[in-house]
Amino acid sequence: MIYVGKSNPKDKVRRCHEIINREQLSHIFPLKDYYDYVWFFWVRLTSMWTSKLQHGMTVESDKIMQELLTMLTYDSSEQGWAVFSRGLYDMTKGKGDILLTVLDNSKQWEDKVDYPDKFVPVMNEAISGVHPEHHCNRLILPGQTGHIPERVVCSECGRTMDKYVMYRCCTD
Repeated sequence: MIYVGKSNPKDKVRRCHEIINREQLSHIFPLKDYYDYVWFFWVRLTSMWTSKLQHGMTVESDKIMQELLTMLTYDSSEQGWAVFSRGLYDMTKGKGDILLTVLDNSKQWEDKVDYPDKFVPVMNEAISGVHPEHHCNRLILPGQTGHIPERVVCSECGRTMDKYVMYRCCTD
């Protein structure tokens, strides 16, 4: 498990890293290496997005574009999120509020996890059953990518997202 935080890690990420280390919640990268790994993670996702766009792919027609859009939307959000995987093929993900709901209600689905390989698929099923009354996703694409698509659909509901220009100063 790795805490990747945001594409532009700030003080909050450092504090989370210190808590994980101090309370020995997990084995973690040294802080000096950590920022490089996080930077590479987000740059790789952005590069993949840009490359797919340059090759004419769209979110509607390409599964990888759909997954990239979801991850980049998570980065643009002020909420938490998580990805769970086991092996090469089992993966599930979700926004923090949905994941907390699913985990709080684990009594409803934990009996389906009769061996470790079932955890991710069962959790994925539970996540897909949670539909918040209202959601609002935003996607912040770096301006230096050279290509901002005219049309982007929401990774949750499939509707076309409104397009804005945003200037942001965030102290986290």
